[in-house]
Amino acid sequence: MISRSKHRSTVEVCSDCGASDPTWASINRGLLLCAECCSVHRSMGRHISHVKSLRQGSWPPSLLALVQSLTAQNVNSIWEHSLLDTSAPKHLRKKTQPKDPLHPIKSEFILAKHLRLAYVLKARRDEPPSELGRQLHSAVRSSSLDTAMRLLAQGADPNYYNQEKGSACLHVACRAGQPAQAELLVAWGADPNTRDSSGNTPADCARQGGHTELAERVTELVYEATDRMIVFLTGERPAHAAGRHFMVPRAHDTHEMTDVAKAARGKLQLLPNHLFEELVMDIYDEIDRRETEAIWQSEASGLERCGVAFLPVNPALSAPRNQGRQKLARLSAPELAALLRDVLLDATRRQRLATLHPRTPGGHLNPLLSASHLKHMSQMSDDEPLYDSVASDDDYAALTPIDLDMTNIHPRTAEAVSSTYNPSLPNDQTDSKRTQSPTTLNAPEHEIETLKKELDNRDSTITELKNQLKNLQTIVEQLTKENSVLKTTSSIDDDQSMTSQTSISESGVLEGKFPERGRSLETDQLTLSEEVDVRQNAKPQRPVSMYEAREGPKNNWQVTKHQNCSDPTLQEVVYSLRVASEEVQAACATPASLDRVRAAAYELARATKLLVTRAHPS
Repeated sequence: MISRSKHRSTVEVCSDCGASDPTWASINRGLLLCAECCSVHRSMGRHISHVKSLRQGSWPPSLLALVQSLTAQNVNSIWEHSLLDTSAPKHLRKKTQPKDPLHPIKSEFILAKHLRLAYVLKARRDEPPSELGRQLHSAVRSSSLDTAMRLLAQGADPNYYNQEKGSACLHVACRAGQPAQAELLVAWGADPNTRDSSGNTPADCARQGGHTELAERVTELVYEATDRMIVFLTGERPAHAAGRHFMVPRAHDTHEMTDVAKAARGKLQLLPNHLFEELVMDIYDEIDRRETEAIWQSEASGLERCGVAFLPVNPALSAPRNQGRQKLARLSAPELAALLRDVLLDATRRQRLATLHPRTPGGHLNPLLSASHLKHMSQMSDDEPLYDSVASDDDYAALTPIDLDMTNIHPRTAEAVSSTYNPSLPNDQTDSKRTQSPTTLNAPEHEIETLKKELDNRDSTITELKNQLKNLQTIVEQLTKENSVLKTTSSIDDDQSMTSQTSISESGVLEGKFPERGRSLETDQLTLSEEVDVRQNAKPQRPVSMYEAREGPKNNWQVTKHQNCSDPTLQEVVYSLRVASEEVQAACATPASLDRVRAAAYELARATKLLVTRAHPS
């Protein structure tokens, strides 16, 4: 890293007002700025202009070379194109001077120049957005940074994918060995982890072209988000060349984690990947804001009249997310450090899970954080309030955090965290559909057809199980009625003669109501009569009826009558039904898989069908 700019030219001036000795730079604009103009750039927000101190900022060599090259190629003429047009009226070609007041003269000019793009050469209306992307795809192979900047300013997509070439713009720049072009594309939101038609990342393309330093720099850009957090906490950077991409610093305090902290970590682990990505990007921006603010305050001399908004609202983000960014800005240093440790821990966990996930044919694993997620167009109207209400901590249940061993974790380089932020301005082509690479296409049609067939089969199985369940309910109702009739009969006088007559009459009633059960009742009555004879011989003084309880309570009558059935086949069917019923109860009582429950239900339905078929022979 280079701590400050070296070998600076003596003729450098502010690109907005012409003041000498600029001390700040706008990376995505490629401009040098004085402190006064920089205050307006900061008030516009990082999504418009990403400013960095030339004197105290920590600059990667390739990024500093990019700013110097853009200044040397006079890219300011791109942002002031109409001001340089001699055919335009003079009142439309007026530029601010160093002695002009900051408000409103300088601020209005800067807002028109960078926020509204009033002086940029507009692209042809009849020219499709893909044409700008195609030109950018061709321009990044050379060192013409001004051409690439002009196309980006006109609305070219930095992630444009050329279907014919099978590569994105960043692949072309890395394969051609153009580090400045690669830095410019990433500064405008290009994804450093995207893949070409051969499955190569930009870092792979740089290595294949023999550009080792560029490959290492692209790898650093892939892990820029987590690296920035680690540097903010410890001042150290992971050794990416050695394959170590994550470092989770330990907490300095020795206090045991509180329940609130455990609950917060559990909520963080529950976030889906896209929300976790947004949180990491917001934290990355907050770290950059705090570091820039610290440098800004250290240069406080003469800056009393250069007021800067606390945290500019990004209209491209939703209202709750803008509110969340302000909550991050209000965190104290210890609170932010604790959050960073939890985020790094969870990022490592998610990255390890991503590397263990099998690759799909014709596709690749998406990185944990991708630059393709960095553009979020706001869906709120101007009439809506600026901030919406967000869920409080009481709206979520506390969960036990997952303990993760941070030793020996070496995720693959290709599946990493990317933090590049898209600073491109809102324009007419922002909402246009981008040309997608083959890796983002849907699954093959035959796989979709297979899944549809499998779903249809499962639907038919569910329908069949529902029908079997209805049959079982009908049988249960019939058995319940029989049981109630038998209980009513057993309460009659124990007189043997009366009981016998009642038994005969009740048998006739049962046969009339349930003719399908007649055969089993007759068999059961014969078996019970034999038992009555044995008991009468043993205890002649005690009257016995066929419905009298014998030797203590028995099981359900329906189960008992089949146990005494003399038909071996029917006994086997009843046994199968009992086993299937117990299996269903066991499967439902335990956290078993859905397949086990489905199989048990199917066996129960099959046994019931056999029982019904046996009881109702065709």
